[in-house]
Amino acid sequence: MRLLLDAHALIWWPAGDEALSRRAQEAIADEANTIAVSAASAMEVATKFRIGKLPGAALLAQDFAAIVAGQGFAELAISVRHARSPGK
Repeated sequence: MRLLLDAHALIWWPAGDEALSRRAQEAIADEANTIAVSAASAMEVATKFRIGKLPGAALLAQDFAAIVAGQGFAELAISVRHARSPGK
């Protein structure tokens, strides 16, 4: 299965936060699954940290790519084409 983590799941996962459901934890931990993190989440974390809405995400905001790679997650780039896509 391919999973795309949102910014909150990415914050909660390494911390073992109970806000992340058991089902989500199991899916992320399952090595058979491919876990991706969007560049949009990097932007969201950096912006929210900068304006003080995510004070606990300093490390993630400062070294997003290394943390994503360290978790074994894939980076998912987005382009203008992706952003403009109406869907299917």
